[in-house]
Amino acid sequence: MHSTPQDTSQPARPQGGQPPEPARWKSTPRAWLILGIVVVALNLRPTIAGFGPLLAQIQSELRVNAATVSLLTTIPLLCWGLLAPLAPLLTRRRSSETVILISTAVIGVGALLRVGPSLPWILLGTVLVGAGIAIVNVLLPSLVKRDFPERVGLMTGVYTLAVVSGAALASGLAVPLRTALGGSWRASLGIWVWLAVAGVLAWLPALFGRQTHARLAVEGPPVWRNPYALPVTLFMGFQGLVFFTWLTWLPRVLQDHGLSAAASGLLLSAGNIVQLPFTLVVPILAARLWNPFPLVLGAAALIGGGLLGLLLAPQWPLVWILLLGAGCGSTFPLALVLIAQRAAHPAQVPQLSALAQGFGYLLAATGPFIFGALHDWTGGWSAPLGFLIACTGLTFVTGLLASRPGRLP
Repeated sequence: MHSTPQDTSQPARPQGGQPPEPARWKSTPRAWLILGIVVVALNLRPTIAGFGPLLAQIQSELRVNAATVSLLTTIPLLCWGLLAPLAPLLTRRRSSETVILISTAVIGVGALLRVGPSLPWILLGTVLVGAGIAIVNVLLPSLVKRDFPERVGLMTGVYTLAVVSGAALASGLAVPLRTALGGSWRASLGIWVWLAVAGVLAWLPALFGRQTHARLAVEGPPVWRNPYALPVTLFMGFQGLVFFTWLTWLPRVLQDHGLSAAASGLLLSAGNIVQLPFTLVVPILAARLWNPFPLVLGAAALIGGGLLGLLLAPQWPLVWILLLGAGCGSTFPLALVLIAQRAAHPAQVPQLSALAQGFGYLLAATGPFIFGALHDWTGGWSAPLGFLIACTGLTFVTGLLASRPGRLP
């Protein structure tokens, strides 16, 4: 499935003056910067999205129940929630560019360990992947906001497009890669280590000509006094819960309705691919709207329609998956734009981002586990899908509250 704007590594505000101009890239051409952003962002979902189509085989080989295997998705989300608040602290001693480079390398090491010989190694790798993504989730969109202030909507779209493209690639290629690599799910998932290597290499030019670190003076009320803090956080959490739950469990649901592992993987990939135009267009529209509530309403309606279709008419899975993808491809960039728009002042953007992602992803982490536990308990998929429909309703309500303008002091 999922981060936001404005970095803490900016010059301090001069006394009695306006905020300084954002630090510019001194030696790195913008083309190289955009390339680095795209390749690093591509690394933020494959190690998670690639598990869904292979879930039945992984569960069988590891000899664990559905709730246990769901930890392979739940643990990264917990890491995103617990470690997101650390991102602004890490930039006090090192530049955001350096921290992003190290975090991308950590993702690569974790991806390697995540295909280890036993469950403890896999869980260790899962923690490292989650830790690396947690930091990049906060800092990379913040850096986008800082260095492209005149193109926030467009660059947020480019960033989210890359994130979703990584998920689409991983889910679509998981089964074909397994087939081509001798039927090994470990080989299929291990291939994404090389994407992390590419991310490190592509990001190296971003370090050229940058200061070691700098600070941005924080003025105004603290983030928890922002009236938008709670609804933005809950919107981030519920939209993430819905997305990562169906990203994890949709192939298994489809396989239990008679589809093959390859077919279910292709359908999951279609659900991710259809997100691509929405991830690019929706943040541009949201940045131009005084109140983005119509976009929240449309996205929730698409997700709810897709889930109801899977529950009531599972014989037409492609239609429902396309609706799910379109809806979730809208809610994630909406959450990022709302964080940028609802901060009380520029220095509060990374604080609100860390808060929304910290608590939001902790909430999202409960989704795959509850979904799997409900299936273990009931033996069917009606109760788990009903749970996701209820969470979609909460996504709509919190999005409505987060969209209302004019409440900042």
